[in-house]
Amino acid sequence: MLKTIAKLTAVAVLAIGLSACDNKEDTKPAVPKPDPKPIVTQPIAPPPPPVESEPVGLKVSLQRGNVTFLLPAGFSDQTQNSGIINDSKSTIQRFLDGKTRQSTVSSEVVPPDDMKLNTSDKMLKDLTQSIITELADRYQNIKTTKEENFIVGKQKFHRLDTEQSVNGQKVISTFVLTVLNKRVVTLQMLSPAKTPEAHQALVQRVIDTLVVK
Repeated sequence: MLKTIAKLTAVAVLAIGLSACDNKEDTKPAVPKPDPKPIVTQPIAPPPPPVESEPVGLKVSLQRGNVTFLLPAGFSDQTQNSGIINDSKSTIQRFLDGKTRQSTVSSEVVPPDDMKLNTSDKMLKDLTQSIITELADRYQNIKTTKEENFIVGKQKFHRLDTEQSVNGQKVISTFVLTVLNKRVVTLQMLSPAKTPEAHQALVQRVIDTLVVK
């Protein structure tokens, strides 16, 4: 039964090749500013009260809005451009940031009718490991670097961080998985191995903005 879920979820996890991204800093010489003109001082009005702004980024919604999170600015929805075909058994979304070469994939998978799921530590870990096993033909030299559970509201999630090669390129990956409303909900974040700080920032952004109703 776990293998059936893993196969459906593995289809959602698109093992894309991530090319190296060399972000060179702007090294244009600074232009000296002209001497300021004399000005007449006037009474300064008190500043207006600060206005709380909406978080910048792309809001992702799963399970008809029961699960939401924010991706950093720069990500765009590439689901339609990825050839993904959703059906009654699985719903997949794919998001890319072309500048950082990062990818995020979300999926919801309906288990077979006779399969009972729960959020026990064993169930979540077994589901995650089964997905990794199914991806072994696309992922090479998989190495686990972190594994833990965390809670959002009252919902338990399982997190698994790995390093591996995909199509000859080294990448780092984070899976976040839970069982909600009789569905397996999975998030996967992929980044080039050369940018671990950017990857951790992406993962932290997703986790910090994750909301479960």
